[in-house]
Amino acid sequence: MSFELHQPTLLICLFLGNFFMVLLILAYRSRFSRDRIYMLFVASKCMQLGILLLLLLEARILPPVLPLVALLWLAAGVVETMAILLLVGMYSHKMMEYYRLLSAAALFLLLAFVIWQGRFTVASAALSGSLLMTYPAYILLVRIRETALQRAMGWLYAVVALALAGRALVGVASGYPAIAALLHLFFYTGIFLLMFLGTSGFMLLSREQAYAELTRVATYDELTGILNRRSFVLRARPLIAAAALQGAPYSFLLLDLDHFKSVNDTYGHDTGDKVLRDFAARIGQQLHNGELFGRFGGEEFAILLHRADMQASSETAERLRASLSGAVINGAQLPYSVSIGVITVASGERMSLNSLYKLSDTALYRAKQQGRNRVERSEAGGA
Repeated sequence: MSFELHQPTLLICLFLGNFFMVLLILAYRSRFSRDRIYMLFVASKCMQLGILLLLLLEARILPPVLPLVALLWLAAGVVETMAILLLVGMYSHKMMEYYRLLSAAALFLLLAFVIWQGRFTVASAALSGSLLMTYPAYILLVRIRETALQRAMGWLYAVVALALAGRALVGVASGYPAIAALLHLFFYTGIFLLMFLGTSGFMLLSREQAYAELTRVATYDELTGILNRRSFVLRARPLIAAAALQGAPYSFLLLDLDHFKSVNDTYGHDTGDKVLRDFAARIGQQLHNGELFGRFGGEEFAILLHRADMQASSETAERLRASLSGAVINGAQLPYSVSIGVITVASGERMSLNSLYKLSDTALYRAKQQGRNRVERSEAGGA
């Protein structure tokens, strides 16, 4: 059984496929800002269009340009891979060095084969391309593998890497026409998969990353990196309900930085922002997993200890207050303190988050009135 592949037809299909994929990307992102990652990916697709055009015209108009095409195709692959790795946040210095060495080795091999053994030019380019695709496949399948889409893209790059490796073996299998034809078929299948699924995958990954960023912005406070008020409330409600059903006590802490306005007035808002970040970091280090910590606005913060009784919550509040001593801002000591209002709800009882806030705010006000830098407990709470 023999396989016949009409190369001009395949090249035309690849050219048209890439052309319409570029149009699809441009149309999809027409309403969005054109960031560096997007421009890199589009540039790689445009380079591939130019390469396919060179291959289509090579036999009719241009002199033999196979070495140039091989180099350009490899360069386009490097650019596309960079875009994918940048998109998933894995473009590191180590990866950059890997691709520099790979590109230098590929250039040396191509020049060597052009000078001495021209028939291996495509094989060396295919082998280099296979090594090029191996790294993103490893990153997406082994290092990240956070989402099903990332794993699917990893498998796609693994298949393309194998297809390119198979194309590199075509020269070795030239004495076996059936095997060579199968390797050719596998190679073109991999290229078609990369063209369609790779482009679609990039757009889906881009959307996935955008959604993750929107989720982050909607969930966390931009300045301090902790939960914002809305997310804190949404996460606290089920924890309070669960604690009440299980007969477990829980405590709510309302924290407010002392004399924060004077910090802004004396040192400036930039220093004030650094104080807020330092405060969030210090308090966060004192908390355990499962304890909610959020910024309610300005210099006001809240903590939910959903399995803490009166003694545990008092000890935690005092530990948090004491953790602020020796704060260093802008390379110098800038002492600041916090006042904390605490309320504890006894086992089996349930109280709305709004009521917890009001009662702890009353305790916080009392702490402010009695000299600040202290912990006060709401009289309505008990263990």
